[in-house]
Amino acid sequence: MTLQQFRYIVEIAKHNPISKAAAALYVTQPSISKAVRDLEAELGITILDRTNKGVVFTKDGTELLFYAKMLLEQMESVVHHFNKEKTTDLTKFSVSSQHYGFAIEAVANLMNYFAERKYELAIREGKATDVIDDVYASRSILGILSLTDLNKHFFERYFISKSLIFTPLASMRQHVFLRKEHPLAHLECITLEQLRDYPYLTYQQDDMLLHFAEEALNVDDTGKLVYLKDRGAMNNLLSNTDSYNLGTGCIVNNYMNPNIISIPLEGVNLIQVGLVTRSDVFFPEEVLVYIDFLKLALEKSMPKDI
Repeated sequence: MTLQQFRYIVEIAKHNPISKAAAALYVTQPSISKAVRDLEAELGITILDRTNKGVVFTKDGTELLFYAKMLLEQMESVVHHFNKEKTTDLTKFSVSSQHYGFAIEAVANLMNYFAERKYELAIREGKATDVIDDVYASRSILGILSLTDLNKHFFERYFISKSLIFTPLASMRQHVFLRKEHPLAHLECITLEQLRDYPYLTYQQDDMLLHFAEEALNVDDTGKLVYLKDRGAMNNLLSNTDSYNLGTGCIVNNYMNPNIISIPLEGVNLIQVGLVTRSDVFFPEEVLVYIDFLKLALEKSMPKDI
């Protein structure tokens, strides 16, 4: 028994039929129907009688609706007590992403778009598995990550097992990030063999399984390896040492050190950047606006040799 189930019941009473309640909550109709059936099974009662014209609350359902409204009102009173400064017109959502400058540029554009309204945004940066877990657990409404030829098939099965959807936005060749003064910076294309003697910077600290690898390099073959969790530290080390990082090749002006460039990695390994979402969630208008800004920022930053 959860508050979410009670919220569904109240919305059904307000927006009958169930399809309208689902639209109001940005979830799918089957999700609401299943939640009601689970609650009926748990309490051993029938909450709704289904008819051709919609649904009708039974006697037990009407009584439960009373308690559901009371509990939700009490919860709202608690929230209001501890958040007196917040109002109902607050725009609030969370996004999880791998360490991508274009995702942050999109947030900056969204903040300008929201200049005349109140908002509370949560931007979480992490590894691919962090992004997936955040979306699966509804900590974030949207995830931004990339798949490679090496891990694509595994992740596709992984998404299905968690009822997640991956929507591609762009495909590009894998690139090497390095500074303009790097000994390899003059090359038009770089091989893994040429990178062997240089320090390798990566965000891959806890994701050491091959099928979770976000990059083409086997760290076991690397003699100089630095793990990082912060995008700022990555930019600082890349721009001041002869280290390198592998990734999309996207150069985001004003969000990356201008001394960093990207050069294609030899081979046909592609990176596919896309969105991860729950299959039972619909986006409110504010999230759709962010996605539009994200697409623009991604397109603007993509390497020209894709």
